[in-house]
Amino acid sequence: MAHEVHTTEHTITVAAAPEAVFGLVERAEDWPHVFPPSLHVEYLERSGEEERLRIWATANGEVKSWTSRRTLDRAGLRIRFRQEVSQDPVAAMGGEWIVEALPGGGSRVRLLHDFRAVDDLERNVSWILEAIERNSGAELAALESAALRTGTDEAPYTFEDSVRIDAPAQDVRDFLHDAGQWQERLPHVARVLLKEDTPDVQHLEMDTRTPDGSTHTTASVRICLPDGRITYKQLQTPALMSVHTGEWSVREIPSGCVAVSRHTVVVNAAAVTKVLGASATTADARTFIRDALGGNSTITMRHAKEYAQRRAATEPVPPAEYASVQRFYARQMRLLDEGEGDAWADTFTEDGTFDQSSFAEPLRGRAAIAAAVRGRPAAPAGTVRRHWLGLPAAWRFPDGSVRTAYDALVVSTEAGAAPVIRLSTSCQDVLVADGDGWLVSHRYVGHDGQ
Repeated sequence: MAHEVHTTEHTITVAAAPEAVFGLVERAEDWPHVFPPSLHVEYLERSGEEERLRIWATANGEVKSWTSRRTLDRAGLRIRFRQEVSQDPVAAMGGEWIVEALPGGGSRVRLLHDFRAVDDLERNVSWILEAIERNSGAELAALESAALRTGTDEAPYTFEDSVRIDAPAQDVRDFLHDAGQWQERLPHVARVLLKEDTPDVQHLEMDTRTPDGSTHTTASVRICLPDGRITYKQLQTPALMSVHTGEWSVREIPSGCVAVSRHTVVVNAAAVTKVLGASATTADARTFIRDALGGNSTITMRHAKEYAQRRAATEPVPPAEYASVQRFYARQMRLLDEGEGDAWADTFTEDGTFDQSSFAEPLRGRAAIAAAVRGRPAAPAGTVRRHWLGLPAAWRFPDGSVRTAYDALVVSTEAGAAPVIRLSTSCQDVLVADGDGWLVSHRYVGHDGQ
């Protein structure tokens, strides 16, 4: 027997242009700092008018996750959505966003839902209707607020901080994931309570110390993603913020990794003068929040660095091995200066990677690296180019590789003229043993000034 289909409709009038309102609904990646129930959204597929999304959101106080397909009618300002696999007690769910222009200006937003409940049980129908009623009302009110904030100092703003770490990325990710131990590991955390009833969905309550010695309590939901990122949304924020979402990520580089903390914040304008004083502005609040959040995040990443580097127990390579590394670089630079592109490429592993800050994509494999060297523009007639490498530092990592960091210059000298520095760079390599020598498995060259 077919389950009964239930339908709902919620509406709101917004004093903003229809296209601006539609844009807020269309940009699903922004939902966590627009809609209170939304925690995180990942695009799984995007093709023209069709999209597939993974969504995490709260419903009646519970964290739910599902995958939805959307069809965008940008000309008609309509977005249809349908859940692919719903979570109990929802058997099926879909609906539509419709944005209409009003004759006197502004917009009318209609949010439609249709759903079926598991087993058609009345308690399931009631649970779903309650969740739709609560979330739809909150979403439409938040959509209006977001539309009115657009272009003002109260619009969401994003900032990042990063710390370079000479240790494997996984140890850093483990430190960030194990937030239940932060009370013992971080000086600014006075109390922490971490629950993970659903795998990869963490509920984190934390008391954080401020520079004046006081503490404030925050409550967050953290989504731990398969690629190692941790996204979070604070459900309980300090008074100065009405919205705070964030992300921890760790990017591997040849000499270790880079930890990045990203925040998106909406200032609670009503609290600015109460918290910061009668003369304070929203811009002052942004600066205060940037310093406070960025400072705490940087402290967390620095402690993650200490933890990971202690676990990695990386040590400078012994003198004989260091001498062999220097001989390797002397030979490699000579091959490059003499235009021996194929021989130079052979100093990389077969699947080696060569990356530069000026590259859109890294070169992968010896053949691609050799072709790039052969394709370099030749120096003008009468001009000599030299590569100089200096001050290499070398550490052995637990995986057996040797990681190096060094500075390199490209010097160009015309006949009868003084040498000119053509490029100044900072480089990191991953070296692997090749008999009694070395091969580069990964090289990153960062150009100064970029």
